[in-house]
Amino acid sequence: MTAEHTVEDLRMRDGRGYRVQLCVEPGTPHSPEFLRGRIAEAFTRLSSQSRWQRFSAPIHRLSARQLDYLTDIDNRDRVAWCASVGADDSEVGIGLARYIRLQDEPEVAEFALTVVDAYQGQGVGSQLMQKLIESAAANGLRVLRGYVLRSNQRMLAICRRRGAALSTADASTIVAEIEVAAWSGGQP
Repeated sequence: MTAEHTVEDLRMRDGRGYRVQLCVEPGTPHSPEFLRGRIAEAFTRLSSQSRWQRFSAPIHRLSARQLDYLTDIDNRDRVAWCASVGADDSEVGIGLARYIRLQDEPEVAEFALTVVDAYQGQGVGSQLMQKLIESAAANGLRVLRGYVLRSNQRMLAICRRRGAALSTADASTIVAEIEVAAWSGGQP
């Protein structure tokens, strides 16, 4: 298990309700196949700019290989938290944060976070990041590392609020390193 509470009902800044939970949980409807469908559907609701900011490429559709990679979750070395709106039978994905532990740096994981455009700026990304940090702490990670395009100011703001050390990877990419212990019990 990666965190004490695996489902949390929250409110966006504008008052709309949403739920944050582990994306894949044995014994629940949230299987890798369920996640695969939700990711593919949510991807269609991302603007071209959001797709570019997440994948650093002009992707129009996720391939089967990309979906396999994104849904390969073990809740220890590969963890994903999902945000959704609606009831269980009509759940719609609005965001996803995930990390993958690095083989050559076992105390470090690379993270990525995506929120569907209609829900950006509502605190969803911050909540997802907090859950990811809590999971990272529970699983013995020291650092979450993300590669963020310079143009992705919302993601950089989330990283700055977490005290991330920022460095330049190349002309268009910033490396953000978040010390897990400093934020594992903190507020978003």
